[in-house]
Amino acid sequence: MDFRAAQIELDAMDMMIENRRGTPIPNSLPAVIDVLKRRQLAVIRSMSLNQTASDPRTIHVAANLEGAARAALKDVGVAGLVDQLVN
Repeated sequence: MDFRAAQIELDAMDMMIENRRGTPIPNSLPAVIDVLKRRQLAVIRSMSLNQTASDPRTIHVAANLEGAARAALKDVGVAGLVDQLVN
């Protein structure tokens, strides 16, 4: 949902609106916007909990694995990574 557009629309309205019979009732748009914002933030929070890319432990493990891979590549060489055909 485009919250900016909804906020502009809400600013153009009053907090009280009239129903079909002309009875003033509270505008439900602020409550709907609030619920949708809360849901969006909950989704963002749940996605952020599983992100470990910036976790120092993950960075350390990845650096160790990369170092081991570089050492293995240095020992074997690029040609060793490609299967050699046996005649």
